[in-house]
Amino acid sequence: MAKKKFKKNGLVIASESKWTGEEPTWEGASEWSEEKKQKTFSRALNFYNYYLNTDDYFPIIEEYVKSIDKSKLSIIRKAPKCIEIVSCGKIARMMNLGMPKYHNNVDYGVEVDNYLRKISQRVPETKKKATTQRVSVYDIMQEKIRDEVLVRLEEMLDVWILNTTTKVSKINVGSLLKNVNAPISSLGIVVNWIEKQRAELIEARDKTNSDSVEGYSYLKKPAIKKRITLLEEMLNDVEIYKSTKKAARKPRKTKEKSADKLVAKMNYLKSSPDYGVASINPIKIIGSTKVYLFNEKYRKLTVLSTTSLSGLSVKGTTIRDYDEKNSFSMKIRKPEEILPIIVSKTERQIANALKKLTTKKTSANGRVNDNTIILKA
Repeated sequence: MAKKKFKKNGLVIASESKWTGEEPTWEGASEWSEEKKQKTFSRALNFYNYYLNTDDYFPIIEEYVKSIDKSKLSIIRKAPKCIEIVSCGKIARMMNLGMPKYHNNVDYGVEVDNYLRKISQRVPETKKKATTQRVSVYDIMQEKIRDEVLVRLEEMLDVWILNTTTKVSKINVGSLLKNVNAPISSLGIVVNWIEKQRAELIEARDKTNSDSVEGYSYLKKPAIKKRITLLEEMLNDVEIYKSTKKAARKPRKTKEKSADKLVAKMNYLKSSPDYGVASINPIKIIGSTKVYLFNEKYRKLTVLSTTSLSGLSVKGTTIRDYDEKNSFSMKIRKPEEILPIIVSKTERQIANALKKLTTKKTSANGRVNDNTIILKA
């Protein structure tokens, strides 16, 4: 028997309200500040992600559609389970509960209309004869990718809607694909999703499609360009995953060593009183994509980077699996100025600081000794 999801008053049953709180409502929202509306919207997205599934959103969307355009009911009733149902359902639920149509510089009525348009494109054509087909392994994997990869990408879009600036970030698609062990033959659905979002943003940027222009009217051009760039990076992440998958050999039946065993023999300098820095736990190197090392004796900074999905590794006292082209060493004339930046600042700030240095970059090696501080990983 299906578990009951809603109370008699129509609100979602929050069985773990101690941690999630009750379902956010919008009574009196017209008098709220924009900050309160945005926080309530964000909390509601997390609440529905926790308690509701795709099936729960169909009646929610029907309720919303009845209040604006009953002719669209047939679309929802024929629609298959898809990512757009989830995204549309969350916003429709909030609007059913009284959320203002326009706030945070976003017209959520337009957002719902855009999702309904996408849903209508997924409605299958009526077939004369219904045939029973066996579910293939490919179909099972496609469903798994929808549930565990595309849903996460839609959640990323929800966050992008809340933040209309250029300060948005992407999801690591490669890690999501690795988590479900997605075969190369199943990657098309992910590529198509990313390319579709990018195409609509490009249409909005270039003003070549009125629907896209209207749908993204709440974003300024720099914000649109930022999202296009992130989506292109995500497409590249899929290509990297694909290349890694092609190159992967059959796994050997050898027991993998734990991170603490991999770094057990690593000899490094615990701290440097002269420069006021200390080494991080070397375990953090395992699986990371970049590590910063500083040889106190020779005042040499080494940056080891990798694009491998498995990240950096360690064997004995040497860091392995870094990309030689993207890694380098350089002498630091004023370590007391540069080292605090590396320890405490972002990757972009670190890169900008290193660009200002005039010392020549040389090829790097991954050897670590008792003069080496492990600054960051």
